[in-house]
Amino acid sequence: MHEKRDTLISVAVGVGLLWIFLAWIVAPAVSWTPPGGLDAHRYASASVTIIAFALWVYFLKMRDRLEDRLAKLTAGQYYERDGLCFWPLIRVRPGVDGQPGQAEIALHYQNRFSGAAEAIVHLRPEHGAYSSHEGGVEVHMTFRAGSGAYGVIHQPIGIKAEHQGEPIRVEVAAAVRWPLGQGPRLRSHEGAAIGTFNVDWALAYRRSRHELCGEIELKDPVVLTMSLPDGVATKAAHVEASNETIEELDQLAKSRLP
Repeated sequence: MHEKRDTLISVAVGVGLLWIFLAWIVAPAVSWTPPGGLDAHRYASASVTIIAFALWVYFLKMRDRLEDRLAKLTAGQYYERDGLCFWPLIRVRPGVDGQPGQAEIALHYQNRFSGAAEAIVHLRPEHGAYSSHEGGVEVHMTFRAGSGAYGVIHQPIGIKAEHQGEPIRVEVAAAVRWPLGQGPRLRSHEGAAIGTFNVDWALAYRRSRHELCGEIELKDPVVLTMSLPDGVATKAAHVEASNETIEELDQLAKSRLP
């Protein structure tokens, strides 16, 4: 989409440098005065080159190559751990045949880099108010975020009857790693820094009771207030989360890359 513009800017930089070389070095060396005067060509060539180079730096190096999709959802306020941005929400899927609705954590995320990330987001609600697994008191979501990906993790949860309809405090921490490196940055806006926890990445995708029963030490977690819905199921209909990738770099126009 921007290939022609970027090509024209690059050509303008090249032409400007050549013009400077001719006006400042070649013309004086051969005692040649170009039409309009040597000084006019010197100042014009310098001005054109500076402007073209500034545009080149902005469009090819500084300007975001991906839209900040997460900001539209959260008014620009979200968390980040090592280049992966996210924000958890609680939503309710309507029940069927008179059954209560199913609450879920909808974790919206966006990868700021072109490399693929592996991520774990851990939520610790006070009083063990909700959980994804029977007998658990926390929610532990492990997922992969592809190159520049924007998506949603859907994690069904059961909410204890005595806490439904109440606002609760939730500690949130995350761990992120880049198996093949982050790669070029695609978005510049950073989310609010969030704490982390120790991870054995070799076992990261094997969920255990240890991860759901308050035994993980969260280091500098943020505290988020979440309002719990009322009249929903007290147990999760199914325990596994699903990763809905809405947009990924490979699905975007290739011209967004340099």
